Amino acid sequence: MDFSFSEEQRVLAGTVKDFSLREIEPLAGQIERDARLPDDLINKMSKLGLFGMTVPHELGGSSIGNLSAAIACEQIAYSGTGAWWLLSFNNSIPDCINRFGTDYLKKTYIPDLCEGNFYGSLQFTEEDTGSNPEELKTRAHLEKNHYLINGMKRFSTFGARNGVAIVFTKDDAAKCSAFVVEKNCPGYEASKPWELIGNGGIETVDVYYKDVKVDTKNLFDTAGQGFDILLHWIAIEKIMQCAACVGIAQAALDEAVKYSGSRQVKGKPVNRMQGIQWTLAELYAKLDAARLSSYKAAYVADKKSDELHTTAAAAKLFVVPVTIDIVEKARQLHGAYGYTREFKIDRLSRSIIGAANIATSLEINRSIVGSALTKVKQ
Repeated sequence: MDFSFSEEQRVLAGTVKDFSLREIEPLAGQIERDARLPDDLINKMSKLGLFGMTVPHELGGSSIGNLSAAIACEQIAYSGTGAWWLLSFNNSIPDCINRFGTDYLKKTYIPDLCEGNFYGSLQFTEEDTGSNPEELKTRAHLEKNHYLINGMKRFSTFGARNGVAIVFTKDDAAKCSAFVVEKNCPGYEASKPWELIGNGGIETVDVYYKDVKVDTKNLFDTAGQGFDILLHWIAIEKIMQCAACVGIAQAALDEAVKYSGSRQVKGKPVNRMQGIQWTLAELYAKLDAARLSSYKAAYVADKKSDELHTTAAAAKLFVVPVTIDIVEKARQLHGAYGYTREFKIDRLSRSIIGAANIATSLEINRSIVGSALTKVKQ
C-alpha cells in the first residue's frame, strides 16, 4: 500500500499549516474570550480553497476529496480553536446538498458555501431527542407551494450566522425529511451561544422555528429520506472530527516536547530522562496510528464504499480516546504548569474532550460497529 501524499496534498498540508500558524494561532486567546471566530476568517479560508473540497468545479468546489479535506482539517485544528468546524461544515454541508439535493438546491446554495458567503449549519438535535428520527418534534406542514416549519433545534453550530442550514423535521406523513433553510429568515430565532468548555468560536446556539415559510423547492430530492442524509453527513463529520483530534494531539505532543526541552532539572532538560523519552515515544506511536486510521476513513469516503458508516464509526472509536489520552499525558508532562492557563496545552485539553460526545457519542459508534459485525456473521 502507498501511504505517501500526492504532491498536491503535500503542498496543501504545508500551506494550511502556515495559514493556521499565521492567521489563527495568534488570535486563539481572543477567539476564546469573544467566543466568536473573526468575521473575515471564512473569506480567508475560502480563498485557500478549503470549502467544497468534494463538490465539482462547476458548483464552486475543488473536487479534491475527503482525504484532502481531512489533511486540511488536521492543520486548522492545530490551533486548538473551533476554526476547524468552519472548514468541516463548509465541506460536509455542500457535500450533502450535492449528493442528495435537487439541481435547484445545488445551483442555489453550494456556490455561496464554497465562496465563503455562507456559514453552513446542520440542525437535527432537539431538547429531548437523541439520535432517533422517530422522536423528532419539529414539524414541517405542507401548504400549497411551501412548508411551515415549527419547533426547536439544540446545539446548532454557527446557527446564528448568516447562511443556510440543513434542517431535519417530521413531515405530514410523520417521516423524517430534510430541508435547506436560509438562516435568520422571518420566524427564525437563535438563542445566545452556549458557554462551551473548549472549541472556542463555534457559536453553538438553540434555534426556534415559528411558522418559518420554506419553499417546496427547498426540500431535498425525496420526502422522507432525511435520515439517510443525516447518516451520510455524520459519517463525514466523524472523519473530519478524527482528523481534527489528530491535529490537536500533534500540537499537544509538540508542546510537550518543547516544554520538556526547556524545563531544567539539575542543570539538564527533563527530556534527557529515560522516563520522559519513553512517554514521548509512546505518544508519538499512538498519534501515528490515529493519523493513519483517520486517513483510511477519509480514503474509504472518497471511494464511496458501502463500508463508510462502519469505517467512520470504527475510526472514531479508536482515534478519539487515543488522542484524548495523548493530550492528557502531554498536559501531565507540563507538571504543575499543566494546571494553569498560561500554556497552550490548556486550550488543547479543553478542545479535545468534547469529541467523545459531539458528532455522536462513543457508545453509539460501538453499536454501529457491533451491529455491522454481527450482521456479517449471521
